[in-house]
Amino acid sequence: MTEKSKILSAIGYLPFLCFIPIFVNREDDFMQFHGKQSLVLLITYIILSIALWLLSVIFGGILGHIPLIGFLFKVIGWLAHNFVGTIIAVAYVILLIISAIYAAAGAKWEIPVISTYAKKFNI
Repeated sequence: MTEKSKILSAIGYLPFLCFIPIFVNREDDFMQFHGKQSLVLLITYIILSIALWLLSVIFGGILGHIPLIGFLFKVIGWLAHNFVGTIIAVAYVILLIISAIYAAAGAKWEIPVISTYAKKFNI
């Protein structure tokens, strides 16, 4: 593993730059590991964000217009979108930072659950 591998693997944790370690050196297992893990983490974050947005639309926009109890649905939609969304975003950023630090140090840190799917991911 070279310094170039470490740097490119760490850069790969920046959102949408996960393809750099995947495609720069296909034979480097270290770069492939971090690139795939970063890609699966990004896909997971996008899916969770879309799911929270849909919950917000359903609860706040659609069910929120029901007379008398609509206000409760609007509160649930707001909480899902803002509170839970903030927690997920902060967790995503923390995982990115920790993973980039490990990659820059030349270590393989497996993010729980995410790394399981990243190992199965073939590009």
